[in-house]
Amino acid sequence: MLGRLLLWARRNSRRAIALALAPGLIALAFDAAIAHWAGKDFDNRLQAIPVVHGVAGFFLVLFVCIPRSRAVFAWTARLVGGTGVLVGLAGTVFHASALLKELDGQYTASSLEGAFSVAPPLLAPLGFTGLGALLFLLPSTKLLLRLRVGSPPSASTAPVELHEPQERRDRKSA
Repeated sequence: MLGRLLLWARRNSRRAIALALAPGLIALAFDAAIAHWAGKDFDNRLQAIPVVHGVAGFFLVLFVCIPRSRAVFAWTARLVGGTGVLVGLAGTVFHASALLKELDGQYTASSLEGAFSVAPPLLAPLGFTGLGALLFLLPSTKLLLRLRVGSPPSASTAPVELHEPQERRDRKSA
């Protein structure tokens, strides 16, 4: 069973990597849900966007890896990845504006410390941006991927030196 799974991962490396990235979407959605709603009022509906994106993106990536259509996989990965980049950048802007509002023009060490402890985490939404960028670039044919699954080659089967011997390089330069 494991051998068949490893063979599938070797033959479908882009889909295997997408499946490895998919739990990151759920983890980010869960983290955003806790950060936005745990013990707080649901006063800003925009806070639901990263949660909905993470859950929907997770299921889209899972379902798109099943069919054999490369076009469907590519378009869906780019859609989920592109929206992830947008969600992350927009979240960073919202978090930065909340931090600046909390600072209220005072940039002393104590006001910075207080603002960073009260304001939303400034760089946390960039997790969506990074994961989205990976998913967006994954279907690109210009991206060279080499997924090697299995044990490393033994010393007896290691390839022979691929570089020119030193004597030949010395003769060419003389």
